[in-house]
Order: sequence, then C-alpha cells, then structure tokens
Amino acid sequence: MAEKFSTPKTSLREAINNASGPVALSNRVLLQFAPISFLLVLVSNPSRLSGSYLEWALVAAVGLIATVLVLLGFRATILPSTPGRESKRLLSSIAYLVAGLVRGTGVFLTGAALGIMPPGEFVFRLIGGPLFVYGAISMLAIFNASRIRHEKTLAELEIEKAELDELRGGIRERIRLQRADLLRRVQNVLSPVVDEVKSQLQSSPGELSHRLRDVVETVVRPLSHDIGKGSKVDDEVGVIANRAAFANAKSRFPSRLSAGAMIVPELTGFATASIAIAANAINFPEQALLGSVISLASVYVGYKFFQKVLQQVWVHFVFALLISIVSAVAVALFTGYMLSLVNLELPLPLLLQFILSQIVLTLITFYMQFVRTQRRDAEVEMTRVVSDLAILNSQLRQEVWLNRRRIASILHGSVQAALYASAIKLAKSQQPTQTEIEDVQRDITAAINKLESGEGTENFVDVLRQIQEVWEGAVEVELPDITPQILEQLDSNQVASACASEVVREAVSNAVKHGKAEHVVIALEQTNPHLLGITVTNDGQPLPAEIEAGYGSTILDEVAFAWQLENRGGFTVLGAAIAI
Repeated sequence: MAEKFSTPKTSLREAINNASGPVALSNRVLLQFAPISFLLVLVSNPSRLSGSYLEWALVAAVGLIATVLVLLGFRATILPSTPGRESKRLLSSIAYLVAGLVRGTGVFLTGAALGIMPPGEFVFRLIGGPLFVYGAISMLAIFNASRIRHEKTLAELEIEKAELDELRGGIRERIRLQRADLLRRVQNVLSPVVDEVKSQLQSSPGELSHRLRDVVETVVRPLSHDIGKGSKVDDEVGVIANRAAFANAKSRFPSRLSAGAMIVPELTGFATASIAIAANAINFPEQALLGSVISLASVYVGYKFFQKVLQQVWVHFVFALLISIVSAVAVALFTGYMLSLVNLELPLPLLLQFILSQIVLTLITFYMQFVRTQRRDAEVEMTRVVSDLAILNSQLRQEVWLNRRRIASILHGSVQAALYASAIKLAKSQQPTQTEIEDVQRDITAAINKLESGEGTENFVDVLRQIQEVWEGAVEVELPDITPQILEQLDSNQVASACASEVVREAVSNAVKHGKAEHVVIALEQTNPHLLGITVTNDGQPLPAEIEAGYGSTILDEVAFAWQLENRGGFTVLGAAIAI
C-alpha cells in the first residue's frame, strides 16, 4: 500500500501574515493577478451587460493597469517587497482597498465612456473592486509565500547536504593522517627507551626492574596522557556533527493524500466573499445583506462538511483533485439552493459563473495544500535525515576518538602492563634464566607492535587471553565463561568489544598497580538487551576513603555506559556496563 502523506492544519495567523507580508506586492503576485483580473471582467460582464468582448477587454485592461499602478506606488513607498520585512496588516489592507476603489472607478468610467456601463453599476464597482483586490491579492500572497518557503527549504536542504557530504568524505583522510602523526610521535619518544631496556636485559637484568618501573612513570604514562588529549581533528569533526542539525531532504510527490485535508473552508470562504458580496449587491439590491450572509454561510458550512467527512479518506493525488472539484460543484449548487429557499434565485448564467469561481478557488487552495503537504513531508524527512546524519557523524567522531584513544590506551594499557609485569617478574628472580629474559623481551615487543596495528582486529576473547598471558607469573587472572549470545554480540560490534576489552585491561592493571592484588576474577553478564555488565574482582588492598581520579578513570568514563569501584566483602570490585 502506498505511503500516506499528511497535510498540516492551516494556520490562520500564518495566512494573515503572508497576506500582508513582503510577498503580497512582489512581481510574482502581480503577474499572477493580471490574468485573473483581466478574465474576471471579460467573463462576468458581456453576458450580463451589453458590449462586445473587445470593448470589455479594454475595460479590463484599464482596471488592471489602474490596480497595479496603485499597488506599485505603495510598494515603492511604505510596503516594500524586501524579503524579511515584517507583516503590516493595516497598511496592506489600506493598499488593497485604495487599489480596489481606483480599479472600480476606472472600470466604471471606461465602461461609461464606451456606452456599455449603466449608471447603476457605479455602487457595485465601488464595492466589488476593493473586495476583489483584497481577496485576490491576499490569496495569491498566501499561495506564493507557501511556495517560496517550500522552494527555499529545498534549496537550503541541497546546499547543506552537499556541504555535509563533502566534509564527511574529507574527515576519513584527516583520520588517517591523524593516526600516522600519532604513531610518529609515539615511536620517536618510545623507541629509544625500549631499545635501551632491551639491551639491559642481557647486561644487568637484576637492576632492570627499577628501570622498567621508571620508564612506565616517566615516559609511557605521560605520553599516553598527552596523546589522549583532543586535537584539531576532533574540533573539525565536532563542527561537522553540528552541521548535521541543518541537513534536510528532497521533496517527494505525495502518492496518497487525505481528501478532506486538501479542502480549506476558511480560505475558500474568504476568497468567495471578495466576489459574492458585490454580486449580491447587484443581483439582490433590496436583500444584499441577507443574500451575502446566506451565500458565505452556505459556502463555509458546505466545505466544512466535506472536509470533515473526507478527512480519513486517503486516495491517490488524481482522485483527491477530482474529489475537490466535485466538492466545489456541490457546494455551489447547495449555496444556490439555500438562496432559492428565501426567493433569491440565481439566473443560470450567474449560477454557472458561481460554480466556475468555486472550482477555481478550490483548485488554488488544493495546490496550496499540496505544496504544504510536500513541505511537511520534507520536514519530516529532514528530521529522519538529521537523525541518521547525526548518528553517522557521531560514529565519525567516535572513530577519531578511538583512533587517538586506541594508541593512548595501548600505551597506558598493553605497553605499561607489559613493562610493569616484566618488572615484577624480574624482581622476583635474582638471576633470571634465558627463557625468562626471552619471555620479557617477547612481551615488550608484542606490546610495542600493537602500536602499529592497533586492536581493531582483535576479538574480545583474544584480548582476555593476552591479558592473562601478560600477567602470568605475576598475578593470577581468572577469565570468565562467555555465553554464545554475548560472544556473538561482541564479535559483531567491534566498538563494544574494544570498550569491554579496555575496561577489563584497566581494571586488572589498577588492581595490581594500586592494590597489589595477586588474584583477579573477571565476570560477564547480559544485564539487558543493550548493556553488557562486566565485573572485575580482586583480592588487593581495600580502596582508601578518598580516591583521586586518574587517566584510567577518564577512560572508563568515556568507554563505559556506567561504572563504579567499591570495596565489597573484603574484595575490591569494579562494575561497568557497556552499551552493545
């Protein structure tokens, strides 16, 4: 089934502001007013009064020119069509009424000079002219304001999306360059120190334990903290993420519309007033007020009825258009019937003209609603696109963070753990064997190699085993039983896997470094469909009353959905939740 396209409710405040805003006297509105003004005189008069179509064409031309000249005069002085000008309701109303009076006078004088305008028409022209100009210009202004807003929305949409796509494409290259720069910094600082450590493994392994601890505190930790800080690239990605808030979407052609939503009784009734009141004044001079009240009430009630009945009728665009036309004909006939009940019969030519006028007004309001439907769809689609782009740009921002933090975390985690564990192993042995020395060399080399490759290709189970192997001989690390469901989720989500790995690595390192733990137990639990609970328990020294937050706490704040560290039953327990 085709998608339903909702049409927003008409805002009368917005319509009034548009009718008296800068669009009202724009070239676009005046050009659209010209054929309506010309045809109204040419169609409605020859059949009712004497004279040829050529004579009435001259009358129509005079009326149009007079109207436009007055409106241009107001535009050049107190009602400029400058975009962004505030709505001026009173001045706009005065402009429309003055232009209508000049129009009516010009039409009457021209018709009288040609001998086709009887003296009794003067009052009709003075009433009909202002009402027609007021109604026609207002309707065209509302129509064009809606159209211009829609066009502006789509134009800005395309510009924003194009700029966003360009920036998003470029950020990948900046991420690559950032990673290369970070690796260079790490290698320039760390390589000489590691080479020195490796050379001393053979010459003085007994004294190397202190040197390894010194390297951790004076080189590895400060460097990991420095790299862990933000960079210019982070700021650039932040700008891109913010720009996503202004992204939009292309306009679509509505496939299914609410037939009732395309009918606007308020606007159609207002436009009808600009024609019906003057027509009643000439057709029913003795009962003009009664005829006007019945006509306008019948028009409004009729359209309101169709609007309510057809509100939940969802049909194709073509059928919605046909239904609107049929509704216009039905309302016109209903109005004629209501007038006949009080003996105000409309002659057939006038009835046909009234039916035609209702069809034209309905088509105008239909198109206005159609444009508003498109704009609303674009705004709804915009919200969806904004959400998608915000997520995508958030992922890019995470990628920048992970790119930077990965290297910093490897330094702070794997490299630091390898050097610290090696120091403990060497401290426990007065005369390390060749095998022990080779194990220490291998652990340090493996940790350094991670700086080149990162940890993106390692799965969670491999990381846990590496943690256990690194601390083997120094601390007993008990690995968890991982259910197939948790394992599948971690394997399919590399970001969550990396975050979980970092939590475990940080917890084990802190348990040994700060708590002097000898036994660490890791446990996993699926707390809900989107959160993985990690618990790391150690038998080290209890936590002090006040804990100073360090770089490890910063990492946990960034990678964990929530975490806490506490003393529990004689053990120190780190509990963390990872979004998965």
